[in-house]
Amino acid sequence: MPPERASSVLGKLQIRFSQASVMNDIEEYKPPIDALATSVVFREKFFERADVLYTGLRDLIEKQGPDYMRKQHDQGEENLPLTIKKIYEINDRNFGILSLSDLPTSACMWEKYADHGRGLLVEFDSSHAWFNQWKAKDDDFRHLRRISYVADRTPTFLLGITAQSYFYTKEAKWEYESEWRLILNFNSAACKVGKDSTGTDVLLFAIPPACLLSVTVGYNARPELIQEIRTTLAGNPALSHVRLNAAKQFGCGSVEIRALDAA
Repeated sequence: MPPERASSVLGKLQIRFSQASVMNDIEEYKPPIDALATSVVFREKFFERADVLYTGLRDLIEKQGPDYMRKQHDQGEENLPLTIKKIYEINDRNFGILSLSDLPTSACMWEKYADHGRGLLVEFDSSHAWFNQWKAKDDDFRHLRRISYVADRTPTFLLGITAQSYFYTKEAKWEYESEWRLILNFNSAACKVGKDSTGTDVLLFAIPPACLLSVTVGYNARPELIQEIRTTLAGNPALSHVRLNAAKQFGCGSVEIRALDAA
């Protein structure tokens, strides 16, 4: 992350979960969808929903005859673009993404996301409960998941799409990031701190101190940032376990991480 985020992430122990609309991949939450569903699947899903609404609704629908079901399917296909747009807007409004990487020594990541090595790297304990907030066995959110990268995102049916393909799949051109992500509902955000440069709400989530393992200052970090981080860690007993490292850049763009005093 860039140096200016140290005061919030380490000082206040708060971190932003971002809306899909402000991510650097403009295709985020936008898998290719070319149809609503086959007639068979549409009928199955339609009746599943009817059964949820109230007992006996399925029988009433059946009495309308096959033309009724065909009409509903046709209307669904006609409204598909609007439906896709509404689904995107609902997810963008309600869910935030924390993007992480398992490549701490990637020169590309340091350059791109840590202000050309002037920023910092925060290491989390992925086994901590904060990354495993399951509410059900099939929960699509609230736990850390790895991004899948595919060379070609084949168009699919809207009613056949999965959470993996919608929330956790990206094109192969992003594979260098080796991303993992945690998606949480904005209802659990600690606070809102205004808007970013795009006019989008900035919502911060509280970081449990125990899930922080280390902080690494970048190879181009200014002395003032290093001192700020030293002071922050020393001044908070809850962060006494957090190691302080320094990244060092070598030829050919390679990066190594060492304990700060040994760097």
